[in-house]
Amino acid sequence: MKVITFFNNKGGVGKTTTVVNLASYLSIKLNKKVLLIDLDPQSNSTQLIIPEDKWDEYYGEKTIHKTIFNYFENMDEGEPRLENCGIPVKKEENHYKIDLIPGHPKLAIIDDLMSRSWNGTLGQDKGELRKLNWLNQLKPWVSEYDYVFIDVGPSLGALNRSILLNTDYFFTPMGSDIFSLLGIENIGIWMTRWMELYTDALNNLQKSDSSFNLETFSEKYLINTDVKKYTRFIGYSIQQYSKRKFKGKVRPVQAYEKVIKDMHGTILRYLGRFIPSHINEEDIKLGDIPYVYSIVPLSQTSNMPIFNLDYKSGIRGNQTSSVAEYTEFIHQIALNFLRNIGDKDVNFLGNIGDKDE
Repeated sequence: MKVITFFNNKGGVGKTTTVVNLASYLSIKLNKKVLLIDLDPQSNSTQLIIPEDKWDEYYGEKTIHKTIFNYFENMDEGEPRLENCGIPVKKEENHYKIDLIPGHPKLAIIDDLMSRSWNGTLGQDKGELRKLNWLNQLKPWVSEYDYVFIDVGPSLGALNRSILLNTDYFFTPMGSDIFSLLGIENIGIWMTRWMELYTDALNNLQKSDSSFNLETFSEKYLINTDVKKYTRFIGYSIQQYSKRKFKGKVRPVQAYEKVIKDMHGTILRYLGRFIPSHINEEDIKLGDIPYVYSIVPLSQTSNMPIFNLDYKSGIRGNQTSSVAEYTEFIHQIALNFLRNIGDKDVNFLGNIGDKDE
């Protein structure tokens, strides 16, 4: 089982659309067992997967189903352990065919909790250190999955820090605008700094108490003692811009094209230190996400992955070719993802993108 966090500190880059469709494609077309955990307080992934007429069952006055917030309720009351609430949404219950732990707007409260845990960890508080490593507590409960995808918000705050602390890889969806490019430097500097602070905190904890055995404590409470083994960069995708046509030909926009041209070098400059040794630098671009105009709203209203949209979903006319184009691109991203993560199946999955569900 591998945990992959989808993270960019800039919004509007197609992150949520990418994470849910990639997870769904891996499940439906490539037969992978995927769990999606929505840890974005905006809960956009949850809204894509769960139909609106079912939301009251998760967020109404008399809720029937759990969300990710329920996992943290005991911790919010001072308990350093998560509560295992099971998997609230099963693949058989949604068109994306993935299991889901739904998000919740109250995750903003958990961000405050993680902020206190971060400060407590730096101050050598063992209980807060356990809380900060909460994701390691969850991993044994979801070990039967091939991949656990985590969708997070664009914040550089403590909740995302706690997630990235114990994630195996992070995937960065990019826009084709200059602000996406500028944000890469922020991510590189921010991640490097907190990883150094966390490592220093563990060293200081050991130094301050000669009788304290960090290794034994780590084994007992699932504490990450080597952050460099985690938070590794698996790659990026680029959300293409809307290209206009003139006299039947596509007219590229120079400003956008320059950003796209500079993207790879900029990412290597600021995120290259996080690329694991088994991934070649030229392979970190996993693919493009085409600008598919009106079919994204159709996907949202039908709660269905883009690559499975059809006439019954409302597809008409030229939208059919947009679905086909998107399917081709998400198939390539899926294969490149499996290659970079070291999935052995990638060697014979290249030609099965159109296999039956």
